[in-house]
Amino acid sequence: MVELTLHRGTDAHTADMVQGELFATADEEQFRRGYRGTVASKVAGITYRQLDYWARKRIVEPSIKSSHGSGSRRLYSFKDVVILAVSKRLLDAGVNLQNVTAAIGFLTQRTSKQLENITIMCDGDEVHECTTNEQVIALVRSGRAVFGVSVGSLWHQIDEALEHEDYVDLTNMPVDVGSGARGLGRPIDDLTAARLRMQLEARKAERAREAENG
Repeated sequence: MVELTLHRGTDAHTADMVQGELFATADEEQFRRGYRGTVASKVAGITYRQLDYWARKRIVEPSIKSSHGSGSRRLYSFKDVVILAVSKRLLDAGVNLQNVTAAIGFLTQRTSKQLENITIMCDGDEVHECTTNEQVIALVRSGRAVFGVSVGSLWHQIDEALEHEDYVDLTNMPVDVGSGARGLGRPIDDLTAARLRMQLEARKAERAREAENG
């Protein structure tokens, strides 16, 4: 049994890292700190009840440690907290759960560092993952009503907020990657997986066309 020690997040980052594979096509995610559900929900701006509901419904699950029965506690990574906050902003803006789930699909395939340069845009019908200002401007100029969430801005806000919160030091303990889709914390049914693959392939094709026409 590994002792989980809470620390106050004001000291320097630990040099050693515990690694966990989150997604087959993403870079290997590195974990130093885990955050209890109470901290994750507070910093993400949601209630603990909502956090628990999302975890049980496998909408956003903790990628470090899932709950395994009574008495066990979930552990969320920094990236999980960012994704929780983005999901909250999208739902507050009236984006439907299907599109929020698609956005979660995009974000879970990125490393924590990559999230710093992403903006999620939604036009009511679908969500778009934008990594450049030009992509954002193109959507705004398309004439469609769009809503955007700057993942990068939330990234920095959450990074600062978590520095003052309790955390679990993961340096000397194994990481139990969540039981969701390879620890991604999203639905794993075939229909959802196929839809996300199609959306990602469409985005890749669009980027390829933009590069050719650029």
